Amino acid sequence: MDKEYFRFYIKVHTALNIQAIAIHNELRTVFGDDAPSFRTVARCAQCFCEGQEDIQDKEQCGRPVTEIIP
Repeated sequence: MDKEYFRFYIKVHTALNIQAIAIHNELRTVFGDDAPSFRTVARCAQCFCEGQEDIQDKEQCGRPVTEIIP
């Protein structure tokens, strides 16, 4: 599942005044270990409460990652 899907889910449930812990528990029930961490859910919920509208990643400056070395 991609990040935008999770962010949309968090955004809608935050708008319905559902607490971040409940949102996280629902995501863990459905997606298990693939669900975002509670900290990520809480951070996203806070941003949406503060008025953020966009669910896509913001552009970042710097060199893009072209190779991942384990």
